[in-house]
Amino acid sequence: RLERFAALRGAAARPGQLWDAVLLTAADTAQAGAFREQLEEKLRRGELPRGIRYLVCADPPGPRIGNGGSTLHALRCLEEQFGDQWTSFTVLLIHSGGYSQRLPNASALGKIFTALPLGDPLFSGGSSIMQSILEPGCVIGQGSVIEYSRIGAEVSLGNSSIVSGSEINFSVEIPSDCFLSSVSVRINDRVQYVTIVFGVGDNLKQSVKSLSDIHCLRFFGASFPQCLHLWGMEASEQLFSCEDTRLGLWTASIFPVCSTRGDSVRMSLQMVNSVQHMSPFKLSGFQLLSVEEMLAYKDVEDMLKFRKQIYDEICLQRQKV
Repeated sequence: RLERFAALRGAAARPGQLWDAVLLTAADTAQAGAFREQLEEKLRRGELPRGIRYLVCADPPGPRIGNGGSTLHALRCLEEQFGDQWTSFTVLLIHSGGYSQRLPNASALGKIFTALPLGDPLFSGGSSIMQSILEPGCVIGQGSVIEYSRIGAEVSLGNSSIVSGSEINFSVEIPSDCFLSSVSVRINDRVQYVTIVFGVGDNLKQSVKSLSDIHCLRFFGASFPQCLHLWGMEASEQLFSCEDTRLGLWTASIFPVCSTRGDSVRMSLQMVNSVQHMSPFKLSGFQLLSVEEMLAYKDVEDMLKFRKQIYDEICLQRQKV
């Protein structure tokens, strides 16, 4: 099946061979814009079959409408764009909205565009490296995944960790079972960077309703109030970005905004080091964002630009071989 799909990439689909239209649903207009940009780039690279209508339909604003409501809204979008003609189409409808709290490296640009270790990935010692550049000398542990990243020669990554969208050009040991993902954000018309870091076992969907219960939240195995104390922060409702009572790791404003990707990675790893060694690391003086806020401020263009730079460099390296 993979060989059949590879043969279709960039090729013109014959009538009746595939679908007349592929329709992706998105959670909101911002996510829909990110989807359209990525579809355009994939079509430009010849990674999708040609001759098919690729469409994106954002769910209407307001309360979540679920897959059923999203399906009805998608049908309305088809009718608005094609009139009665769409009733003769074969349509592939993919519900791809949502912010993927179980896989936050896919939250900013959408899980429908998540890299998969299929086709032509590079495997190294039981790890999976996808669309990334690794300098000779770096050490990647068993079962770890790296995507859309630059990893320097003095980086040692533990086992069963995930690194996404990051640039790590300094000497560092990243612990096992670590999730690390850098996000470009635009604040006051300036592009800056924030790196999400969690333990792979941390529950980003868990939330509590009162500050007295935040001890139930765990960050790299430590209670959340203990982490806040190490970082020189106090537990308060202002710490959380949500307007309701969802107090959790997803809405906790704890990640520093930095001027470069590398600096943001360094800061977030120092937060982890502080917790693992029970040593203070003060976050005072930094603007701090939650994952929820990062998605509101995300700069899709800059993230896709970084991915394209890596893609172009990989293509250039292959031409030299």
